[in-house]
Order: sequence, then C-alpha cells, then structure tokens
Amino acid sequence: MTNDFEVLFTKFLDYLQSEPVPPDYLGEPPESANTFDPYQMVAEWTALRHEVKQQGKLLRSTQDALVQALEVTRADKEQLQIRLEDSQKQTLAQIEQQQEKLLKDLLGILDALDQACTYWEEELAALSATSKLKPIPQKSFWEKLGDWINGNSTQSDRSEKLPMPELLTEILTSNQQGVELIRRSLLELLRQRRVVPIPAQGKPFDSQTMYAVGRESRTDVTDNTVIQEVVRGYLWGDRILREAQVIVAAQVARDLEK
Repeated sequence: MTNDFEVLFTKFLDYLQSEPVPPDYLGEPPESANTFDPYQMVAEWTALRHEVKQQGKLLRSTQDALVQALEVTRADKEQLQIRLEDSQKQTLAQIEQQQEKLLKDLLGILDALDQACTYWEEELAALSATSKLKPIPQKSFWEKLGDWINGNSTQSDRSEKLPMPELLTEILTSNQQGVELIRRSLLELLRQRRVVPIPAQGKPFDSQTMYAVGRESRTDVTDNTVIQEVVRGYLWGDRILREAQVIVAAQVARDLEK
C-alpha cells in the first residue's frame, strides 16, 4: 500500500513538473515564471487545511452561541408575552371594577328615584282621598302649599285659578311624571350596559340572586314565595351586580286535628 502511494505521489510530482501546453485562448506564455516547488505547495495546503479546521471550529462555536442567543431571546419573548397578558388582565380587571362601582353608584340613584316615584304616588292617592272627605279637619302640608300659591299668585284674574285640590293634583302629577321620566332614562341607560332588574316579586325565593331579610307568616301564598321586595336586585350580563333583598312567606304550622 505504501509503495502504491509513493508511486502515485511520484506521478503526481512528474505531472506538476511537466510543462503543460497552454490552450490557444491563454495567449503567449509569460517571459519569466517562478519555479514550481511541490513541497511548498504541500506545506501551504497543510496550512490551509489547518486554517479551514480552525474556521470550522469557530463557525461551530458561533453557531452554538447563536443558538443559545436565540433560546434566550425566545425565552425573553415568552416572558414578555406572559407579562403583557398579565398586565392586560390586570388592566381589564381594574376597568371592570371601576365599571362595577359606577354601576352600583347609579343603582343608588335609581333607588332614590324609585322611592321618589313611590312617594309621589302615595301623595297623589292621599290627596285624592282627602279631597273627598268633608269637612276637612286639618289641612295637610300640600293644602297649605296650595293656599300659599293661591294667595301669592300674581295673576290679575283670581277667578281663573283652578280649585286647590285640582291644583295640587296637577303639581304632584307633574312632579311624578318628571321623576318617572328620569327614572326610565336611567333604566334604559343601564339596560344598554347589560344591567337589568332581577324579577323577585311573587317569584320563588332563589338563594343565588336573592337575600332574605325577613320572613312573614302567610296562608294565602306558597311557602318561600317573595311577598315583598325591600331592595331591588340587578344582573350585569351573567353576573349578579346586586342581590335582591326580599321578604319571603312562611306557612303557618297548624295543629293536626284529633
């Protein structure tokens, strides 16, 4: 095997030392040429091979560093995405809490409007009942207010004034209608925000949406039926914005007949 290698190498040296005939397109040969040294070529080839190996090692090292850098970048990106999602969730939660607080504040205003509407209705009913009673033993506040309006009016023709009960009825009706208009507008605004009342009056008690503040013994309704809505409850989408505070019926226990 060694002899074959030496013969092959000898032929290779002979070929290198021979003067090849240049093709026609190369033109005239140069006037002077350096003497070919095969040993120098082998040395340069060996050095080049060593350099290629070194560059290969450097390339692999660079590739490894690049892979590690990509892994770090990917991990940082994942962490950044997680932090971004957490930040968005916190922001949405804060916005939702603020919306919930605002809606509950609006429910407080709506409760006041409900009470005002109920008050005006009761006053109108009381005035209607009072105006039918004769004689009137004592004037109410609203009657005194009517007397004050009639007595301090700047109208020149007092004969055109309405009778006092009718005047008070007109005033109370106007006030009730104004409050009712505001109440309905607020209810529509809440409905657009997906806030709707919880049906409670006359319904079976539901512990998920209602809170019983009392029980009343009744024989004319079914047990655990809501007979009075103390505070109206509201739903916000599929969530309970505020529980309904109710009074439920309780059946009266009867002694067994002997």
